[in-house]
Amino acid sequence: MSDFVFKGIDKSSKVIESNVVNYTQNLTTSSVGITSVKIVSGSINNNYWSSLNTLFYTSGSSVYVSESKFATPSSNLSINQIIGTQFLTKYHGYPSSSLITIPTQYYGEKIKEGSFKFTDISGSNVDNNSVNPIIIDDGFGNLYSTNAHHSQSITNASSSDNYVGNIFYDKGLAIITETGSWSGSVKYSDLATNYKLKFDSFNTIHSHEYNVVLSPNEFNHTMNYSVRNVLSGSNEPVTLSTRYLASPFTGSEFQPYITQINLWQDGDYDTPVIQATLPRAIRKSDKINMRFKIKLDI
Repeated sequence: MSDFVFKGIDKSSKVIESNVVNYTQNLTTSSVGITSVKIVSGSINNNYWSSLNTLFYTSGSSVYVSESKFATPSSNLSINQIIGTQFLTKYHGYPSSSLITIPTQYYGEKIKEGSFKFTDISGSNVDNNSVNPIIIDDGFGNLYSTNAHHSQSITNASSSDNYVGNIFYDKGLAIITETGSWSGSVKYSDLATNYKLKFDSFNTIHSHEYNVVLSPNEFNHTMNYSVRNVLSGSNEPVTLSTRYLASPFTGSEFQPYITQINLWQDGDYDTPVIQATLPRAIRKSDKINMRFKIKLDI
């Protein structure tokens, strides 16, 4: 390793930043990984209903009224938030709901609150007009329809009366639990067969920034073996014994160009932990300090 020269980095100059990145996803029923499950009373999908009830709805369902342990935060995965309320009272005592599952490859850490939009495109017909039921989330884990023909009351569309299901943002699960009618001829249980989904993914990018400072008297020798002088003959490989610079590259006017900066773990110099390739070669100065900023996104 005598051909290499290393220098420590001032750890106090290291900067760590966290930034949230959102990306709008537009998906359909046929998108890879998107699945829908119709949970109907008496069907083999009763196991889906039981699992969801135990994991998410025991605090609102009457089925486990005597099993209070399932309603604790350690056992129940429903959203427990300071502002806003997730309504859980429409997951009835019998299986009747529609489950939509979304893979993490689409939403990242979670689906961004308030960005979810479900549009049914099954071609439902109301009064001889083709309609597209639309369901969105209220930012608190509740789903409600923006264009429903029937409402339970005149209260807010995302209220405990009018909500039609739930979304669990960090699990990628949307569940339509309402058993009533969206319109005179369309039930909520008819939906989630052919649809479009739109939502924003949520990812946190952690950026690590390192400052690399080169003094005028440092790193002034090239590591490019093509400029080394081959003492034992032009056809021989360059070795440590033939590492001296050829005469054209020994003058005071010669300075190497920097094309790559490697960061190594202290004490382990076999493989660099970070390798930064410069967009263009930069001539190393022997007159002034040079500062390079290396940014790594994790």
